[in-house]
Amino acid sequence: MKIIAEPGETGITQRLIVNPGPAATGGEMPVAPPDARTQAAVVRTLALDLGTRTGWALMAGQEIIESGTELLASEEELRQQRREGKERTAEIRFARFLDFVALELAAGVTRIVFEDVIFAGSQAQTQLWASLRAVIWVGARRSKLDVFFVPGATLKVFATGNGSAKKLEMALALAQPAQYAADAETGLLRRNGRPLDDNEVDAIWLARYTAAVDRGEEDFLGVYQRKAVRKAERRAKRALAKAERKARNEVREDEEKTKRQALMASIKAMGKCCGVFRKPAPYGRAVCLKCGQAIRIPKQAGAPSGPGASPALERAHLI
Repeated sequence: MKIIAEPGETGITQRLIVNPGPAATGGEMPVAPPDARTQAAVVRTLALDLGTRTGWALMAGQEIIESGTELLASEEELRQQRREGKERTAEIRFARFLDFVALELAAGVTRIVFEDVIFAGSQAQTQLWASLRAVIWVGARRSKLDVFFVPGATLKVFATGNGSAKKLEMALALAQPAQYAADAETGLLRRNGRPLDDNEVDAIWLARYTAAVDRGEEDFLGVYQRKAVRKAERRAKRALAKAERKARNEVREDEEKTKRQALMASIKAMGKCCGVFRKPAPYGRAVCLKCGQAIRIPKQAGAPSGPGASPALERAHLI
């Protein structure tokens, strides 16, 4: 575990990097060239899991070149901030995250992807998360930055297939023998002996999801956008089914009409009885409307006979 002390607006910032990069770790993160963070030939993406301990993963194209956890404030610093009454006027986590994002933008990041949290357990947590998200919006306003988000449930489905997966499940889904080793007792992932907390795990999954989007396998649609897409798909499916039913009905009506016309033609070919044309009757007969005399219609006339006659014949009886 590596802790870097950096000057901040309200004191010293402890930057906790659980996995400092490809130089010290192996596995998924490939060894990047020395200028991997400044090259402009490929898209630089920063995946963020927002919070007091912000998980992050830096991508060059579709490759993860670095990841870690940014500790925005220690518990003692937060207690001191509350004692001084500055949590409403000079939130230390907001200022430090603003510096962190500015540093990454200066290093060449042109896209930020963060996990979208819709529900929170407390009002304070909601306000903190909103302020951290505002930092991203400020960065997007000041530079040519593309900002995307991934709903939490969508990320969990992508990682585990379960939209309500727990942190342990997310970590175990990331574990692969050649890259990560999972502690059987705690479920924590380690790479070359270095632990990955749940924030970094989420950031790595965000990076993988982003790579899947770049490959055309996923998308950056929000919750309401996905609902609109599913609604449009249901409407299109219903319209297609309705059109297919209408086409089948038209074909069936055309067939019945053809059979009815053939039946009437065969009856008329037999001639008249008592000066009127005979009328179709059950059991393959034709009955005179005037005297009631019935004759059998020849089978070669194309009209079925008997009580199981086709609907076309039954309709022909009403003519």
